[in-house]
This record gives sequence, structure tokens and C-alpha cells, in this order.
Amino acid sequence: EAFGRLMAELRPRLHRYCARMVGSAFDGEDVVQDALAKATEAFGTEGRTIAHPESWLFRIAHNTALDALRGGA
Repeated sequence: EAFGRLMAELRPRLHRYCARMVGSAFDGEDVVQDALAKATEAFGTEGRTIAHPESWLFRIAHNTALDALRGGA
């Protein structure tokens, strides 16, 4: 599946991004796992094609990192 390949390909970049946001590689890994779980769930329920999947994944990761920083994740 193309979506799974995209997630695997972007995972290292998502991890670096999230680790910088939350200030820790360890916490960044948790954020990436949560973000990819949210993306997988959303992709399965949206039932449509995502025009810019890379941007979409980074937006989910960004929002998940913000939630973690606020103590909500």
C-alpha cells in the first residue's frame, strides 16, 4: 500500500521534526507513534484521496507534538 510506504519513508524526518519540537529524541518517538496512529485512523475513515499526503502527515505530527507539549498527549 502506497500510504504505508509513504509513512515508512517519512518516519525519520517526522521523528527529527517532532524530537526538535518536544526537545527529546525519546519523547519525539512517542509523538511520531501517536501521530502515525492518528494518520492511519484518519486515512481509513476519510475514504478519499489526500492531495498532499506529506504535508498532511507533517501537520498531524505538528499538532500531536503541540498536544504533547501542552500535556494532552
